[in-house]
Amino acid sequence: MRRVFDLTSAAAVLAANPKAEPFIKAVRKFQSAVSVSTDLAEVKKSVEELQKMREDVDGHIARALLTHAVVVYCRASHTKAIERYDVGVIGAYSPQQREAHNLIVNLRDKVLAHFGPGGGWYDERVLYLEQDHGDAITAVHHRVNSDSMVFDILENLLEAAIPYVKDKEVDRAKEIDAELTKAPELFKLIDRIPFDVQEFYKDVPGGIENFWGPKGFVTERTVKSTTKIEDPNREKPKRRR
Repeated sequence: MRRVFDLTSAAAVLAANPKAEPFIKAVRKFQSAVSVSTDLAEVKKSVEELQKMREDVDGHIARALLTHAVVVYCRASHTKAIERYDVGVIGAYSPQQREAHNLIVNLRDKVLAHFGPGGGWYDERVLYLEQDHGDAITAVHHRVNSDSMVFDILENLLEAAIPYVKDKEVDRAKEIDAELTKAPELFKLIDRIPFDVQEFYKDVPGGIENFWGPKGFVTERTVKSTTKIEDPNREKPKRRR
């Protein structure tokens, strides 16, 4: 029999129970690692797309891919979020990679997300024109859509960051399992909060069909549990006297 339960919802229900705090923290820590891992996977897709079309790419598409890759990378590795625990991505990096990481963060802060000095990415000038038919004030600008060096840097950082965060996922899944082992009474609540696969994936093409499959959405981050949720409706075997 296959069943699945919503631990995120269970943690929310238990939010006011101080005894459940270790379990709630374990769930949030695992969820945070998965969230960061998902961000990094999205960055990798953008990097791969631009790497495939280095020589023949529309400027606007290149800019969009660059912005997405840099902003989402920084969200995963640098920005402190209220909704998820720190995963410590930069712990995967060598000193040289940390310098490269700071370069990407600076690009996000000073060029892409906020308007700063430009650093060669854009140059804007106000001009005064003297012409035969009358003087005038105007402006010119020059903006760089993308830089292959940035994608090379991101590619190198992702090679270290992605497996590092995957290991974090496994460690944090084991923390949840350990908390469930310590507090088997949690199963009574968890058993009442099944996960509705059909509702969750109703707008995702192939989502429902792929959930349980060998290449399903949950397969890559499934960690074997040593605990078991008992079915309250199942008749237990009688003890022999």
